[in-house]
Amino acid sequence: MHVPRRQIFRESAIQHYIQNREKDVLLRILPLPMAVFLWVLLSIFLMAGLFAWNERIPTYTNGAGIVQASKGGASIAVVFLPAEPSTTVHEGEPVRVQIGALQVEGKVMEAEPYIMSPDSAREHFQLKGNTSYLVTQPSLVALVRFDTAVPASIYAGSALSAQIEVGSQRILSQLPWIGQLVGN
Repeated sequence: MHVPRRQIFRESAIQHYIQNREKDVLLRILPLPMAVFLWVLLSIFLMAGLFAWNERIPTYTNGAGIVQASKGGASIAVVFLPAEPSTTVHEGEPVRVQIGALQVEGKVMEAEPYIMSPDSAREHFQLKGNTSYLVTQPSLVALVRFDTAVPASIYAGSALSAQIEVGSQRILSQLPWIGQLVGN
C-alpha cells in the first residue's frame, strides 16, 4: 500500500522561501544620506581639481633699476634683471614698480636682446655714485613706460625695484610631487 507523502510546509511558504533565495543581496554599508553626501563631496573635489588643472597664475621676475628722464619731461624706468635662462622679457608685458613709497604699474616698452656686463651697463646708462650698486652681475635690460605720469623732475635718478610678469604656470605645479608630474 502506498501512503501519500505529506509535506510539512505549506506550498505558499515554500514559494516565498524560494523567491527570497533568488533575490540579489545588496550590501548596505552606509545609510542613504551618508552615501549622497559622500558623492556630493567627491564631485566637489573633482570640480576643484579641474579648476586647479586649468587655472594659471602669473610668474614674475624681480629686478632693480633707476628712473631716467625721457623726451618731453616724462620718465621711464631702466630695469636690470638677472641673466637667467628662465628670464625672457617681451615688449608689452606688465610691470609693477616700487619707487620708495610710490607704487606704479607700467609695461615693458623695450627689452634688450643681449646680456650686458655690469661695467657696460654702468657706462651705457651713466650709473655713478649710489646708483652704480644697482648692477652687480650680468643683466638683461628692460625699459619700462609708466601707466601713470611719474615726473622726471622729481624722480629722475631714484632707485626702484620692479616685478615683471614673464609667464604663467598651472596652480597644480605649485604642489610638491604633483608639480613634477603636471609640469607647466
